[in-house]
Amino acid sequence: MHSGNQEVNQQEQKSEAGFTLIEVMVVVAIIGILVAVAVPQYQDYIARSRVVEGMNLSSSAKLSVTEAFASRGTVPMDEATYGSFTFTPTRSVKLIEITPSGAIAIDFQNSVAPEGKNTLHLIPTNDPDANVPKSIDLSKPEGSTWSGGWTCRSMQTNLISQLLPSECRIGK
Repeated sequence: MHSGNQEVNQQEQKSEAGFTLIEVMVVVAIIGILVAVAVPQYQDYIARSRVVEGMNLSSSAKLSVTEAFASRGTVPMDEATYGSFTFTPTRSVKLIEITPSGAIAIDFQNSVAPEGKNTLHLIPTNDPDANVPKSIDLSKPEGSTWSGGWTCRSMQTNLISQLLPSECRIGK
């Protein structure tokens, strides 16, 4: 009788030794679904962090515009800042340039956003917290009242909206 119990115990141990094919397939399917959802989210997260990198790199351009405006007044800012601001492309940011109006255009590499939808504009404004702030042209007389405010909420921005930081999105 004792040997019969041992056979039953050995059979139970053998049947519990591994996973069935169905169990393995279910686990693989669950992992596949998680990966299908996680990878696009992760790619968007990386692209958004690269947009923030471009905004951080533009701080020296903003400083150049602010200093040129303080010392020279309303003049074409691309000329007034010539030599005081230079930019070397990075893996994420293709170009940062100062426009004559004093706005700063940040062009991102194609790895961040597709060509034609990869520019973020920082604009000088007296009302940076407005939903759609009015841009001030620092090369014209109306720019003489600029208080030094900046915003990334610009109608000139053509960057894909899902890549924009929340403070740069224009509410509808």
